[in-house]
Amino acid sequence: MYAIRRSKDFEISIQRLKHSGIKISIRKKIEQTIDLLALGQKLPLSYKDHSLNGELSKYRECHIKGDLLLIYKIEKKNLILMLVDIGSHSQLF
Repeated sequence: MYAIRRSKDFEISIQRLKHSGIKISIRKKIEQTIDLLALGQKLPLSYKDHSLNGELSKYRECHIKGDLLLIYKIEKKNLILMLVDIGSHSQLF
């Protein structure tokens, strides 16, 4: 199991989502996704999980629901799941 770390950007973005009136079902899906990643499990294909390119090649991205994306990094050596940011494609890139 990986220890979960949250970047400052992730904390700000998740607070923004909560204040925007995000549905409880989406909050649960975010939590479920993080739990799966922390357990080291592969995400279902529907998440479209993939590595990023260029300057962000150390990170991965998955689709929580629709255009809600999670950027994260797994440090296998240190057993850390780093939650980098969350938001829509236009907010993140």
